[in-house]
Amino acid sequence: MHVFLWVIGVGTLSVLAALWGAEVPASFRYPILAAWVALMGWLFYATLHCSTIVDIKALHVRGMAKRRHLAWEDIQDIRAEANPASAMQSGAPNVLVHAYGRDGSKVLLPFVDDLHVNVERELGLLRSSWEELRGADWAPDARAAVLIDRRNARQAALMMGFAAVMLAFIPLTVLMLLPLFVDMPEWLESFLNPFTVMGVGAPLIFALTAIASYRSRRPSG
Repeated sequence: MHVFLWVIGVGTLSVLAALWGAEVPASFRYPILAAWVALMGWLFYATLHCSTIVDIKALHVRGMAKRRHLAWEDIQDIRAEANPASAMQSGAPNVLVHAYGRDGSKVLLPFVDDLHVNVERELGLLRSSWEELRGADWAPDARAAVLIDRRNARQAALMMGFAAVMLAFIPLTVLMLLPLFVDMPEWLESFLNPFTVMGVGAPLIFALTAIASYRSRRPSG
């Protein structure tokens, strides 16, 4: 929470500096500032009210914009998973816990992460509650398992696509600058312009990598 408040404060000061440093009319400056303050206030309020609550009937999850009530018998799995954003965001949790619904949905459990709790202990408690309260006749839903695997395959494909673009950024930049240092045919020089290299090359690398990753991970059924 302290980190979140720090981000709000720094962001607000940055917006103030940008608005007062630019020559913009007051009729534009003050509405932008009011909208920013309102957005930050809503984010702070919504974050404070995020929660994960367990009772005998369901797992209740209150996110920033949505509430979910997962009946125990509809939950297909509860997993601790690595947080991909932790490598790029300082202070982010390394491990998150998600519940999977019968419709294949993946629901983040707020504050059940390695920054706020002992994940191994909390996950054990959640899973034991689920196993006890889901009913003696509970059985995994085969269709839900396929939907969950497909969702995870799509998310992994997106991550692979972004990673490929990041790895290709330096080679693409070299290609873009190559005509400045090397004599080459006019048609090739026109092809290696910034719009083509970055505007077409980067999205193409992302798309090809994501599609290949998804096809290799996509479950049958």
